[in-house]
Amino acid sequence: MMAMTQEELAQKTAHLNDLLEEKLGLRKGPLARRAARAGRRLPAYVRKSLHRLSQAQALMAHPKLAQQVNTAELQRSYAQACAHLQAIDPGARRKTAALRLAAGLAFNILALGALVLALLHWRGLL
Repeated sequence: MMAMTQEELAQKTAHLNDLLEEKLGLRKGPLARRAARAGRRLPAYVRKSLHRLSQAQALMAHPKLAQQVNTAELQRSYAQACAHLQAIDPGARRKTAALRLAAGLAFNILALGALVLALLHWRGLL
């Protein structure tokens, strides 16, 4: 397998940064910080892949350390992270968040109504 150059790795991390911004709204910081801020919105294997890529980017800046980088593993990590991020639909995420908020509010209103009715019944007003 052909060795990955620092420029190729920079292009791949820039692409992943663009995907993280577009799909998850993570705008600030380098790749490692964005992956950490994504938290549970990304599965652990994707976070590990992003972390591997950011570590490799630091190693590639030094010629002797660049020889330690496993390019096959980097290609696999990039492919995993890219595939997962491209499958995320930001519109569906917003819709799901809005539905969860509405469901939580509806439950709280129903619980409050039941509590008020129980209180009225207990006081003998019903």
